[in-house]
Amino acid sequence: MEVVRPAGLMSPVPVAEAQAVQLLRYEMMFTKTPLAMASYPALAFRLRKASPRLLKASLSAVLAQHPVCAGRLSGTTIALTGDGVPFTVVESRESSAPDVVQEIDLLRFADFRRPGRVAKGLEPLLTVKLTCFRDGSAILGMGRSHALLDGSSAWAFLADWARSARGEKHVAARRTSALLQALPDDDQLNELAREALGRPLAGGLMASAMKVAFPLISPLYDWLFLAGITGDLTRPRVRFSDSELARIKAAATPVDGDGWVSTQEALSAYILLTIGKAALPPTSQGRAVAAFILDARKALGFRSDDIIGSGLVFLRVGFSGLLQMSLQEVAGTLHELSKSNLSQEAVRNRWRLVAGAANIGLEFDVMRDAYPTKYDICLFLNNQSKRELPDFGQEASGGAAESVLSNAGPTLVLPTRGGVEVLLDPSTLKAARSASARLAALEALRREIPVQGAAIVKASCAPGAVGSAGAGGA
Repeated sequence: MEVVRPAGLMSPVPVAEAQAVQLLRYEMMFTKTPLAMASYPALAFRLRKASPRLLKASLSAVLAQHPVCAGRLSGTTIALTGDGVPFTVVESRESSAPDVVQEIDLLRFADFRRPGRVAKGLEPLLTVKLTCFRDGSAILGMGRSHALLDGSSAWAFLADWARSARGEKHVAARRTSALLQALPDDDQLNELAREALGRPLAGGLMASAMKVAFPLISPLYDWLFLAGITGDLTRPRVRFSDSELARIKAAATPVDGDGWVSTQEALSAYILLTIGKAALPPTSQGRAVAAFILDARKALGFRSDDIIGSGLVFLRVGFSGLLQMSLQEVAGTLHELSKSNLSQEAVRNRWRLVAGAANIGLEFDVMRDAYPTKYDICLFLNNQSKRELPDFGQEASGGAAESVLSNAGPTLVLPTRGGVEVLLDPSTLKAARSASARLAALEALRREIPVQGAAIVKASCAPGAVGSAGAGGA
């Protein structure tokens, strides 16, 4: 293992002498939660080839632009010590990198670190692991503390790293200085709480228990997670080709109202309705909840590539009568509810509420509200399908990465060649009471849009078992 430091820095700076970047308590929250909750998630990319030397050199250059990524946590700040990023190179005896990386294999291809140790400054905020195969292909894994980089920030950092590797001049993403100014004052926070929760902020028994329990259970659960025995890295995977997505959207678009729905709304409606009909009993009330991870940067007036540990929020919509509705009706309902529930104002208010509550130690009081308890089927969606796979250049990586996998959640949508891949969170399949019922629900997702060559990817399938209609760039 080699430690890559910012270009021009030969040795670390003592914490006492280093500049520091203040974090929000909302960002620090992710140092208290277990790895299974994506507190130190990983991204893994398949590369046609890899040059460890060029990747390390370009990483060093981009760390000079992002010194926060090479620092260490110190209290509620990141000390810009330049301690660096561990870069591990593994030479595999296998002939070629797997075309399809199984989620459990992230434990092999990425370098996870325990959040509790990261919080104490004992572990790095960012890690890189490069597994090289005999034919020259490779898997590039990047682990990162959620206190440092949320999902949008991680992709922004990767884009800067890739541009650096290609030798392109660019304006690097930055750590915004406006976070503290975006926090509400006490009166504003109370008003936000009354509007969103219908009550003032209060710790409560459940929120207090969560606050105490996470630091206690996280070390043990992290050990089990890293041993691969918790079951958190076994989500079922389903691929949809671009043509299938187009068909789903066409079928889901209502003739009345706006006469339009987004692809995300159409796919969400399709998943809820298809799994609901396969898993719920006919007598069910069909109470459905769709929750979405949304980026708050635009709503807060920040740049889209601003480096933030917690620039994302959960917002949801809900309705009843799912089993009596058509696909158009479900998609249309999601679309109409989203106009108010997922508006830019709603996103801004939710971020300010959660960040403000975290600032006074009441984050769990707000976070528990993001997860409803009264529903028959739910879909918590993290849509990253429009992310561009990094291209480190022909010499460093053989061009753009060929595929990506992450353990971010809950239900994750990732770009894949010629379509998207959906990693379904177990909560979506909770309505199915048995393994056979869950399999039937998954098979229904494929059966309703029969396309030759497409297939469900079960977590236990061998690499290469995934079928996908169509080919080409994602």
